[in-house]
Amino acid sequence: MRISGHALLIALAALACAAPALADEEASNVAHVVAGPYGRCYAKSVPVHIYDPDGEPRQQGHTTLYRVGDSEDVAEHRFDWFSQKLFLRCGLANDTLVVRLGPWHRGHDPSADHLAIAFYRGGTLLRRYSTLEIAGGENANDGGISQYANVSALVSHYTVFERQPEMVRVTTNVGPVFKENWIIKAATVDGRALVFDMENGELQ
Repeated sequence: MRISGHALLIALAALACAAPALADEEASNVAHVVAGPYGRCYAKSVPVHIYDPDGEPRQQGHTTLYRVGDSEDVAEHRFDWFSQKLFLRCGLANDTLVVRLGPWHRGHDPSADHLAIAFYRGGTLLRRYSTLEIAGGENANDGGISQYANVSALVSHYTVFERQPEMVRVTTNVGPVFKENWIIKAATVDGRALVFDMENGELQ
């Protein structure tokens, strides 16, 4: 079957218009397990909903932190939230570090209510950063989708990270003493390099 040049142009235009909507589709929430370095602990995160309903809090569910035992694994902490992305650093008993990333937020503008990243130690929240804190709250003047600068917004979602946070090991040697530390590195939409200390959740 032959397609006229005019029909082909219409079809290509339709695909071009549809592409942003396809790129703006949320991934489903799926239960998953994340292990810490060296496999001494792990977390199981389970969502309530496959897709978060409109008008309800995002990422409802629970996350349980387990320490690996010789015969049985021991549940150390249970959090009343689900996260699609977690980082762990297995410490001594009841001293494990957990980093929780927020979801791909709906809307166009950062908010103090929208979680970007949070740090926990021994089951207790150390520090929480909203998307508004990460973006910086600067108003945009470019007529884009978002009212705020330092935000990457699509049809119905936005992000403040140009590159998703990652967990990085930092090692130092002072004479015979070997020290290992873990940090969280991220890059913002406006090109800032962020480094968080996992021990306390503080931005370095």
